[in-house]
Amino acid sequence: MVYKFNGVSKFVLLCLLFLATLSFAEDLIATASNGATVILHDNGRWEYYQNNSKIRDIRPDAIPEDAKYNISVVYESCDKLKKDVRMAMEADFATEEEIKDSLRKVPKGGIVYFQVPTTQIKKGFVRELNYSIYDKGKKPIFSKTSADTEATLSEDHGVSNLMVVPIYAKPKAKVLKARITSAKGNQTLDFEIPVK
Repeated sequence: MVYKFNGVSKFVLLCLLFLATLSFAEDLIATASNGATVILHDNGRWEYYQNNSKIRDIRPDAIPEDAKYNISVVYESCDKLKKDVRMAMEADFATEEEIKDSLRKVPKGGIVYFQVPTTQIKKGFVRELNYSIYDKGKKPIFSKTSADTEATLSEDHGVSNLMVVPIYAKPKAKVLKARITSAKGNQTLDFEIPVK
């Protein structure tokens, strides 16, 4: 984001939205275009940073590697799932009746996968997160809390599924919304999932 204060200069504010808990009433640290570190106050004032212990440093390089957590959301449509099921069963020489029986069990809305690189799951540092999916309206169609230590390996190399959510009804919206919230509810990450 680019901000202009008092017509003097522009500042680039680098934010890590998920794991750096932000509050509008707190002062933030930013890096100016000339490389200087400054404090941005919530009232629009700014000053040069001078090791103030009350200020939270949100620069990406100030966040420890163990605290960074990259979550992604992947959607597979009903059509793709049916195609994959048919292909796998034909490879196993299943009869057409067995294939049709299996295709009836495929969720009509597809499947949503919440994923993370496997290397980010640490046994001594457990993250408990709440996973929600919204179709139309403010009420979630799915919500569950789970620890990342319960993740399972996916078919993709180096990726684990934190949560696999079958959507049993065909979505009403063209875009589903996924929300991941920390156990304390003070950190939230929202995703938009185009439904194909």
